[in-house]
Amino acid sequence: MSKDECPICAGAYDDYNVMWIQCSKCKQWLHSKCLEIPDHNLGDFISYHCKTCAHKYGPSKYKRKSKRSRVSIDYVALNEGDAFALDKASHFQLPKFLQFTGEKNISIQRDLTKDQALWMEKPILVPNADCNLVDMKLPRPRKEFTIDYITECCGPEEPVEVMDVISQQGVTPGWKLHQWREYFKTDEAHRDRLRNVISLEISNAPELGTEFERPKMVRDMDLVDKVWDKDDKQERSKVTKYCLMSVKDSFTDFHIDFGGTSVYYTVIKGCKSFLMFPPTQDNLDIYTSWCLEPNQNFIWYPEHFIFRNKEKVYPTGGFKVSLQPGDLFIIPSGWIHCVHTPQDSLVLGGNYLTLRDMPTQLKIYDIERITKVPTKFRFPMFNKVIWLSAIYYANHKDEFAEDIGRAKGLEIIRVWVQHLERHLESSKTNQGAKASLPKNPAQVLQTLRTWTNEI
Repeated sequence: MSKDECPICAGAYDDYNVMWIQCSKCKQWLHSKCLEIPDHNLGDFISYHCKTCAHKYGPSKYKRKSKRSRVSIDYVALNEGDAFALDKASHFQLPKFLQFTGEKNISIQRDLTKDQALWMEKPILVPNADCNLVDMKLPRPRKEFTIDYITECCGPEEPVEVMDVISQQGVTPGWKLHQWREYFKTDEAHRDRLRNVISLEISNAPELGTEFERPKMVRDMDLVDKVWDKDDKQERSKVTKYCLMSVKDSFTDFHIDFGGTSVYYTVIKGCKSFLMFPPTQDNLDIYTSWCLEPNQNFIWYPEHFIFRNKEKVYPTGGFKVSLQPGDLFIIPSGWIHCVHTPQDSLVLGGNYLTLRDMPTQLKIYDIERITKVPTKFRFPMFNKVIWLSAIYYANHKDEFAEDIGRAKGLEIIRVWVQHLERHLESSKTNQGAKASLPKNPAQVLQTLRTWTNEI
């Protein structure tokens, strides 16, 4: 057999994205996968001895590892131009996160109803949620959720967006789910870097997604569910069901969920900790300014400020919330938050637009435009949904009051009209905007304007 062909699998894994290691003595190449050596451990060897050579020359020789605690410098970040030497084992903002104190401002409930959602002004926590009370269906009991189960349902070759925690950037080249599974199952002490998966959409995944049913409150409030034509040639936005897989000490910096969507979030295993700020105008203005900072990654949002009447204005109203296995958490539209993972965690969650939050959602859309958020990180087909919503409620005015709750109906329609007028105007020069238009956009706008006079 050739020295370049793995003798264990006889080349069976040559079509897979696997790593190799060469015996230092006989020079035979072998797949790390066949040897069950994690890819990130390949650098631990001074010399590797295959099974045959180990009998003759002794076991493989490993690099000496110090038992003293020390900072592991993130040389990847340095090579990519960052001006700071960072510890790659922990996000540099984590100490400030842990030290933050603030009065908790959440609503604690046992169940979830549409009425609660319509009147919701702050996050809702359902501790150790009873799936029957919240009308949510998990594909299998929480104790049976594992990374192997997730991989089996989605497929080992499923592409996954892996985020590097220190840089808060996506990892390139992209990973496959089997690579992530291997990393996730690796002992904490042997993980080379902190990585995070927060955008694996599972709606079509057999059992994991197809058998998972969101809380009824979410289903009742989801605007896309209501207005999207099931016969539309375009498939609706895939943002409703995500599986988040985070290793210990993962950290996601401050952000607002795309399109100002609301979020439901149920912890399957592990735990999560949130630091949240309400979407007041001052907080959103400070957030916009913070996003435009060239060194944003190194600025702690709660310490950022803007000037108002020659005085510094800082974010206000921040507080932390800790989630345990079984907890269900609802985050309203526009809330600014960051997330820490104290333990390896598996979470099911998703995003949804609502009618009652239309003003906030359109405000966040404008912030994304101002801060130049890439299209791939925005709500898919957002403007098409807004137009479809206008058409739907113009034909179902009796449902409008039922779906806005305590929100001001006139304000919703006013900002709705302003947004659609701007979008219609931009469609004259923007083909992407034009593709989102309905057949008779001017007629839809006129209907909304007339409706404004009726309210």
